[in-house]
Amino acid sequence: MTIDIDINTASPLARSYHNRRQRSSPLPVPTMKALLPQRIFWRIRQFVRGVFAHVNADEMLEVTRGLPKAAVCRFCEMPLDGQRHSLNVLYTLQAAGWNDPDLAAAALLHDVGKVAGDAAGIALSPWLRGPLVLLAALAPAKVEALASDDPATGWPYLLHVHREHPAIGAAWAAKDGCSALTCWLIEHHQDKPDHRPTDRREELLALLRWADSRN
Repeated sequence: MTIDIDINTASPLARSYHNRRQRSSPLPVPTMKALLPQRIFWRIRQFVRGVFAHVNADEMLEVTRGLPKAAVCRFCEMPLDGQRHSLNVLYTLQAAGWNDPDLAAAALLHDVGKVAGDAAGIALSPWLRGPLVLLAALAPAKVEALASDDPATGWPYLLHVHREHPAIGAAWAAKDGCSALTCWLIEHHQDKPDHRPTDRREELLALLRWADSRN
């Protein structure tokens, strides 16, 4: 099942998916890495949005149209701020003219693996997610050293979930009936590419990372 939206026939994704005419990308450099102060500002904004997050019935209807039934249930397991963030990522892509259904599903589920933190009895709330993101950006080696894959360890397991949530989410998405491309996008959405996109799959990944970084 896919999101019921009008495909922008001028989009390069529309051409690659539907063999239609290409237009130039609205993203100057999709893979451009943001400066640290800008990333910190985005994370503070994400925190504020998370505290006041809400999702309305029309938005949930869009989720049900864009995901397999089991994946909808998985989406609903995310905390409200996580749902809000995922929808904002989707809307950022749509506003820029990118309407690929596999990309849309990945936008909705890219952070679903963070729900695994519940196994440690500590939910990844906005109060925890922002500091974890900044810690991972500023001291990734420290996070790796402290992380543990044992839920009984509590906080160290949360660090593990934060680092591994792309792989966890991709495995869940595959189990829930999402496409192979959607699962690949979820699994790699935090990769740090060393080259510009060379094919449609890498272009979609660059777009997902671009929209995610701005929400």
